Amino acid sequence: MIQLDKVTKFFGERLIFSDVSFKIMDGEKIGIVGKNGAGKSTLLKIIIGAEEFEGGNISGLHKEDIGYAEQIPHFTKSTLLAEMLSAGVEEFQVKKILFGLGFTEAELLKNPNNFSGGETAKIALAKSLLAEPRVLILDEPTNHLDIYAIDFLEDFLKNYRYTVIAVTHDRHFLQNCVDKIIDMENCKATVYSANYEKFVQLKAERRAFELKAYEKQQEEIAKLEDFVRRNKVRASTAKRARSRQNILDRMERLEKPPSAETVNVKLADAAESANRVLILENVNFKNIIKNFSMEIRKGEKVGLIGRNGVGKSTLLKIIVGDLKNDSGFIKIGNRVKIGYLSQGHEELNENFTAIEELQNEFNLTDERARAELARLDLFAQVVEKPIAAMSGGEKTRVALAKLILTGANFLILDEPTNHLDLPAREAIESALKNFDGTILIVTHDRYLLDAVTSRVIEFEEKPAPVAKVEKVSKPKPQKDSFQQKKSAPPEKTSQQLDKLEAQIKMAEMELKMIEHEINAATSPEKLSELAAAHENKILEIDALYNDWLS
Repeated sequence: MIQLDKVTKFFGERLIFSDVSFKIMDGEKIGIVGKNGAGKSTLLKIIIGAEEFEGGNISGLHKEDIGYAEQIPHFTKSTLLAEMLSAGVEEFQVKKILFGLGFTEAELLKNPNNFSGGETAKIALAKSLLAEPRVLILDEPTNHLDIYAIDFLEDFLKNYRYTVIAVTHDRHFLQNCVDKIIDMENCKATVYSANYEKFVQLKAERRAFELKAYEKQQEEIAKLEDFVRRNKVRASTAKRARSRQNILDRMERLEKPPSAETVNVKLADAAESANRVLILENVNFKNIIKNFSMEIRKGEKVGLIGRNGVGKSTLLKIIVGDLKNDSGFIKIGNRVKIGYLSQGHEELNENFTAIEELQNEFNLTDERARAELARLDLFAQVVEKPIAAMSGGEKTRVALAKLILTGANFLILDEPTNHLDLPAREAIESALKNFDGTILIVTHDRYLLDAVTSRVIEFEEKPAPVAKVEKVSKPKPQKDSFQQKKSAPPEKTSQQLDKLEAQIKMAEMELKMIEHEINAATSPEKLSELAAAHENKILEIDALYNDWLS
């Protein structure tokens, strides 16, 4: 058991949190949430002993029990495989975790110091998982991972026999992988025995109860103070007035609970556009995208998913004209106005302040620009510093403010919830759900995908350059999205589609079962057998989807 008792932390004169107290039992899965800057990562550093604190006590934790993915890891071996094997584990276990996190066979022989920043973070995560510590501590573990690697990580952690403590804004992860949530807010920590959706409910109920208690106490205080004020100078009532004053002096005053987090993302009603908003036919770009075709109709909300590096962001840049395709046909429908939010925020001038960015783009007054930024929780000092000096989350908020002001009826969004805390993610989700225009969104935020999109297109990497397979997660595949064979009677075509959809659903369930078995494999022979079954099942699913598309 790990116990924190009244832990308090300052940075200089600024209080980060005070009197943080909670217990973590062996084997529990804990999620730590809160606004950016609430002290979540600082709390992790205190727990692992990397940060001093000013008051309180931590017990039940020994340094040798802790596994932590370093922010700036140090690698000493010449290959990725050798680096992982240095942890003293078997090769099949190393490969299971590395493949699960998206590394390839060829990358096993690459120098671990020659990977990108995101891949380096994944290597550090892999090392922490391999060590199987008694207490696994993770800071934003799903950052830099694609949907497939996140699924693998979730399966791994759900089956992990020891304690996991994770700071994360990933709502899907919080829903499926944790037993308790520690909410860092207003310099305090509140513990909820719940997953994400239950936590949201319990927090709202707690806030309502505390507000009611606070308001009731304020009414009582007002009555007592009024009695004292009216009666303290009268000889006949002075004794009673002193009695009331003593009650006031001894009363433990309740703090007013903080108001619910407010991030106001409201998109304007979409102007009319052509029914066919976007048409792509056989688009090619270098060795990244090959023969990609897609059509999006007015009002559709389409998700685009795929492994990191397969060309999703590149495709968006081609659609908006930032990159020129080598060949193929691209058509933007009549009266379609695009609003684009890029993953790297290239649409922002980093030499400007946030206020200047909005003023120069939309000719706003200083007051109006500040008001638009305040809706996204950007205030005072933040909006007056250069965008280059902002955090990733602050830049995303500025880009969202610009997107709102465009009045676009076709939103093209590349990882819009990156670096954002829970209140901002929830506000964006609500705005996109209520938007009556068209959306194309690239995201690894599965909670957002499930809530917003009606159709999901999956990029798949083939031995040749990127090819495209279209998969639909919800609702059932849209039969009017693709041209049917005219020779088949409508009723027969419908029956064939229904049969294929059932086969696809069954095959995807079988694939998931194989992935669970891979995660639980305990021998190299079994792992090889399952890997072959996994590859064959993917080929089977691809064939079924190709039949459905035709």
